Amino acid sequence: MAPSLAADLDGDGREETVTASPGRGVVRVTVKDATGRHADAKAPAPKSDVVRVALSAGSLGSSGALLLVEAASDSGDCVSVWRLRGDRLERVPIRESAGQDAPDCFAAGAWTWQWRTSGEGRPAALVRERSETGPQGAFTVRDAFAFAGFSLEPDAALSGREIAGVAIPAWYDAVLYSNAALEVLYSRFDLSRLRPEPTLRISADRARGSFSIRFAAPGGDLELPVTASEPQGKAVRLDARSGEKSARLVVHLGGADGTVPMMVEAAGLGAPFDQIYGPAGSYHGRAAKVFPDADDELASEELASTWIDPRGGQTTFDLAGAPPYRIRIEKELYTIDRTRAEKPIDVVLAPETGTGRAWGITLRGKNVIERTPVSCPAGGGPCRPEGEPDRLRRLGARANAP
Repeated sequence: MAPSLAADLDGDGREETVTASPGRGVVRVTVKDATGRHADAKAPAPKSDVVRVALSAGSLGSSGALLLVEAASDSGDCVSVWRLRGDRLERVPIRESAGQDAPDCFAAGAWTWQWRTSGEGRPAALVRERSETGPQGAFTVRDAFAFAGFSLEPDAALSGREIAGVAIPAWYDAVLYSNAALEVLYSRFDLSRLRPEPTLRISADRARGSFSIRFAAPGGDLELPVTASEPQGKAVRLDARSGEKSARLVVHLGGADGTVPMMVEAAGLGAPFDQIYGPAGSYHGRAAKVFPDADDELASEELASTWIDPRGGQTTFDLAGAPPYRIRIEKELYTIDRTRAEKPIDVVLAPETGTGRAWGITLRGKNVIERTPVSCPAGGGPCRPEGEPDRLRRLGARANAP
């Protein structure tokens, strides 16, 4: 028997009757009203002898309803959405997050589809969902699409990713530093003092289905999967566990859209990990701008400038690209590397091409740097000075700046 559905599709207060006749590669859809007027359309279907069809309607309130046609077979599934306008059934495209139309057909059983509302009387959104087994348990993907006049567009409020029942957030991904490390960073002096301090990274991979916290310290690294997440106002409490080790984090969120971990309180693991952390650019949860890591903060807030040498010559360090930032000096691009810097040098600027002169940068406060030619071994290891440093002062800074 051909499936049928009764719904008010055009919003005139009277129900139309929808019937569907499946066939190989197509579903013939017919809509009739009480007067006998009808509209026809051909919906996509798998190229199979046996096709099962399901019809459902998602309310648009006084504007009527959208019609979902699902055609399934053992070889694949197809879906399409339609709107009745006058005596015509018009296709409503489903836009994915990249702005492209979702494919009509996909693997059999890949998605389940349903209409869902975010509140009584509100228009229904179309939700597709799938679940698979990941390293941390059941990984659930939920994509919602809301009607936007001529198409169904992504609806972030109803969409989500979950791992083992825990929502995976879409937070800003950044290395988080202890308060002591941030004080060193902002002092612009002797960055080697950063090395003993632990760092924290909240790894929320919504594409692969993992959610964990990662601590790094000279004594060893530690990663714990997140097992629970509980909103607490503008903060979120996370519980994480691996074997007998467990941690509790309170993540204070900020930023324009409330997705930036501005301050994180960590407890439960003991020294050196139980500390308060923040991203480069933030201190005590306050910042105008935060950065993915300390190197990007240094490049943007300290190195990018015009510098004057003792002879009056000027050298401009320009910020290049998006994070991870590079520094352009004249026509050469340099990458920023603190791992190969050896005291008193704080940062190594290495030519991106791998050839040419590398420079060691020593910070002497907020407006003075020393630039030293260095030699960097091809196989890795610290870069060694190969000459005397040249002291540079920021253009516009006081002449007697430290």
